[in-house]
Amino acid sequence: MIRKIVFKKMMFLVFLFFNGIVLGLPAFAQQEMSIEKLTELIDKDSNNAQLYIKRGNAYFEKNEFFDAVEDFTLAIELDAGADEAYFGRGLALARQGLIDDGIADLSKFISRNPQSSLAYTKRGVRYMWKQDFANAEKDLSKAVKLDPGNAEAHDDLGVIYARRHEYQTAIEHFSATIKLDSSYQKGYHNLAMAQYLSGQDLNALVNVNKAIALNPNHKDAVLLKSEIFKALGRIEEAAALKEEAAFLPETNWSEGVAVQ
Repeated sequence: MIRKIVFKKMMFLVFLFFNGIVLGLPAFAQQEMSIEKLTELIDKDSNNAQLYIKRGNAYFEKNEFFDAVEDFTLAIELDAGADEAYFGRGLALARQGLIDDGIADLSKFISRNPQSSLAYTKRGVRYMWKQDFANAEKDLSKAVKLDPGNAEAHDDLGVIYARRHEYQTAIEHFSATIKLDSSYQKGYHNLAMAQYLSGQDLNALVNVNKAIALNPNHKDAVLLKSEIFKALGRIEEAAALKEEAAFLPETNWSEGVAVQ
């Protein structure tokens, strides 16, 4: 039997499920050189689009999205065929709040790289930010079709199904996530949440413990475990965990969508 949730009494459920622990860049976009070193190289070769892309990726990894967008834009001006720049700028623009512009750049990348499961995943997440779950589901389903081993896409699809209260289907996708990547902390968290919401408290406890083992200071996971304990009648333990969670830092998600 599906448990009914009273959101006003359970404010931590504002952040029920989340997408993407790490905002991944494709293999070609990973950078090893520092921003300072890349700047030195750009000063010597200011017409090299690839150097701007590498520095844009470096800025992105530091959450310096304005500078990242500037470098990706310079790369595109130097080389209109620099697909990596459209991908990187699409991610960075959306992280600045310019979601439609980010989707436009990712769409440009996808038009040139239609087999990129990662690009469909990232565009799908941005549709979720817009509450456009129909297009998000299309993109994420395409991402999984292109790469059944895409753990992030499975996790994001699970979020969509969970929002529709289709918990069993959500559980299947979250289970696929952790099977594909046993270190995917949010996969365990999301699986535990879906199981809890559908009344599978003992299974939920197993998986929230795995989420906490991967990140002992994860506030939302500790709060979730508190609620699971409460559902199991372990009231004192639930209260102790809730008190413990009050002293933990707020969860810092790079990409997130709330289940309502």
